[in-house]
Amino acid sequence: MHLQLIQRIVPKQGWFWFTATMLTLSLLLVGKPAFAADLAPVRSITVSGMAERKVAPDEGHVNVSISATNAKLEIAKAEHDRKLREVMAIAKKEGIDDAQMKTQHSAVQPQYTYENNKRQFKGYQVQTALDITVKKVDAVGDLVEKLTTAGLEKGAGVEWGNLINVSYTIANPDKIRSDMLIEAIKDARSKADNMASAVGGSVGNALQVNEGGSPQFHFPTPMPMMARGMVASDGAMEKSVSPPVGEQQVNASVTVTFELK
Repeated sequence: MHLQLIQRIVPKQGWFWFTATMLTLSLLLVGKPAFAADLAPVRSITVSGMAERKVAPDEGHVNVSISATNAKLEIAKAEHDRKLREVMAIAKKEGIDDAQMKTQHSAVQPQYTYENNKRQFKGYQVQTALDITVKKVDAVGDLVEKLTTAGLEKGAGVEWGNLINVSYTIANPDKIRSDMLIEAIKDARSKADNMASAVGGSVGNALQVNEGGSPQFHFPTPMPMMARGMVASDGAMEKSVSPPVGEQQVNASVTVTFELK
């Protein structure tokens, strides 16, 4: 409609209402906008999935405490370094490379004793805690035996008793966790398929996935070791035995919501 004709028909005071009315009619003629399409709720089904495994550790850790104390720092350090070199040499003879030996802690501290309520300087203690990774768990016993029969307690500052702890771990726990979560999701899908079929439907895409729990590995740690080779009746040295490893049952769980068709 021509603007001048509209202005003659519609008084100035009614121009606002005329504009609003025409805009409403235009929207009604065009129809529903795209965003106002039918928003019927999506039918869905929510299920849980579970994966279980029995896992045995595949590597051992031998933790060695090396220390030496002397009134003269240079002597304490020299004795400490001698022990450390011997420990590393023994480990290398057992097939362990430098990348498998890691320093966990190293310190130099003055040591004191108290006599008649007076503090007396004892000397300097040089200490290192070394973690040795053993890729074959059945080789742990051999390494412990070699370390504890090496005579490292000789020399200045005899501090070699109860020096070894053994623990076991999984070399690649993230791989196991990932695989088990995938297994749990597949278990959830299988359950959803069976349930949907029972009501005459089928399962579509996954709408939401929530992790309920992933495997945690906590293997028991044996008591601190001070192993010594045992002599058999014929005088031969018996073969050392690694502490038993055992298995641990671990679980992974998920909750998955699927589209129900």
